[in-house]
Amino acid sequence: MKKLPWFIPQYREVNDYESESISLLSNKVGDEASLNSLSENSKDVVDEIVIKEYRDESLRPWWKFFDEYEYRPTPEAGKKQEWWRFRWFSKTLSTEERNLLIKLDLTVGVYALLGYWIKFLDSANLNNAYVTGLKEDIGMKGNDLIDTQVIFLVGNIIFELPWLFLLPRVSLPYVLFGAELIWSFFTLITFKVSTPAMLKAFRFIIGSAEAPFFVIFHYSAASWYKPTEIGTIGAIFYCGQFIGVLTSGFLQGAASTIQGNLKGWQYMFIIDGSISLFVAILTLFLQPGTPSRCYSIWLTDDEIRLGRKRMKENGTDMSHDVKSFFDKQTWKKIITSWQFWVLSFLQMFGFNTNNTSSGSFALWLKSLDRYSPKKLNDLTTIPPALGLIWIMIVCVGADITGKRFGMVFFSFIMNFISNIILAVWNVPESAKWAGFYLSYWSWSQSSVFNPLISDILRHDSNQRAIEWMIIYIMGLQSSAWVSRLAFPTVDAPRFLAGFTTCAVLSLAFNLLLIVAYFFYKRDERKSAIKNGIYVYNSTKGETPEFIQMHKQ
Repeated sequence: MKKLPWFIPQYREVNDYESESISLLSNKVGDEASLNSLSENSKDVVDEIVIKEYRDESLRPWWKFFDEYEYRPTPEAGKKQEWWRFRWFSKTLSTEERNLLIKLDLTVGVYALLGYWIKFLDSANLNNAYVTGLKEDIGMKGNDLIDTQVIFLVGNIIFELPWLFLLPRVSLPYVLFGAELIWSFFTLITFKVSTPAMLKAFRFIIGSAEAPFFVIFHYSAASWYKPTEIGTIGAIFYCGQFIGVLTSGFLQGAASTIQGNLKGWQYMFIIDGSISLFVAILTLFLQPGTPSRCYSIWLTDDEIRLGRKRMKENGTDMSHDVKSFFDKQTWKKIITSWQFWVLSFLQMFGFNTNNTSSGSFALWLKSLDRYSPKKLNDLTTIPPALGLIWIMIVCVGADITGKRFGMVFFSFIMNFISNIILAVWNVPESAKWAGFYLSYWSWSQSSVFNPLISDILRHDSNQRAIEWMIIYIMGLQSSAWVSRLAFPTVDAPRFLAGFTTCAVLSLAFNLLLIVAYFFYKRDERKSAIKNGIYVYNSTKGETPEFIQMHKQ
């Protein structure tokens, strides 16, 4: 096969150095004689574990229970951590690792920001178009708006299902590029819709084409970034969502002032679709794939190898060979794991704690009957603009403090307060403004929670790909019918059932999150030995020597 030009992304065939494997073994075993016992051409590396620390649990302070990384770094590694240094300038990074992180941030970060921006620009513009003429121009009535939103979600859910199988097996950059081209084209031609049925058909196709974006980002990012790094890139990713909602209002307001043969909402879809086509092309050159199946034109072979090494250090399975999708052992592990049940319910709760997708704020502003279309659209940009602050607090805060569970918990406390205010409704108008201003706390935790799921499932790549997708689909499918029941358009702007549902599920999420944390700490303790930490309890008569003698 003829080799493509270097500037065209293509699969990178990069083998790990045999000498690197030997070196790693030497570091682990620390015995030159052991190297001599290896065949010169041996490709197998013995998985030896070096005990770097013996830890007596009887001396453990009670507050260590709240240390999420208690069983990962050794004291020596912990002393090197300087949280106040920006990620690129941390003293714990080698020059090679720093260069890799910079390249990843400038490629993954840019495509994530722009991609999620256009995804939510394409989604949010429907609500803005609805309140600026679309409803009247194509004859939308009753629950047509919420029905159109649900049909979009149905398309999204249906076309998530193939990714249970496809995720670790296909060319991620090219699949994402093709999907973005489809949703960009149908977003652009939405300006031609003339009936609610035609609009619903287009939105179904757009929702279907958007299906791979979210899962590809999270799967790819969790394959490159360590748990203490991914929160910041997640913040950049989710800023794209909020900027999409924010700029949709500004663009719709600006489009409403264009003088021409089309309506303002029609110009909005044309502008939106055109921008999306450009970002689709850019994504092809920026999405790197994974260290095991890399397509990046920006990374060197050694940087790809380093990416694999970093994940192995985190305990992330980086197997080149993907197990069969129908592997019975994998499915048994999934169905019988606490992660499958607890995290699926958490995802379902989390997906249904936001009131923003319903367009509740815009519908409330319209009901006041005091703002022009441009002013109304400008005002709808305030909650997502504040959301940019909320997401930086949660995502970057999770990296700085190392408290991923804690930051997710905090975000749902704030979301509970927001929705309680709106559920009560009969409060001063200033309190309603505050309730809507706080509404984007519901989204702020997603790029901490979803990578956290990947980290919990890091020990088996096949299980991670399948189980992460199932958990995500469980949440996504629930939003299709819960939003239809909780936020019927005819209830606008009061939405008593909707705001109450969001408040109750925020509380339920936090209660179940506490349960998940207990399971997480139990499993981390069991896996401590893989990180070189030997855990024992002297009050039970255990000693390092006793454990070694009775090790099975």
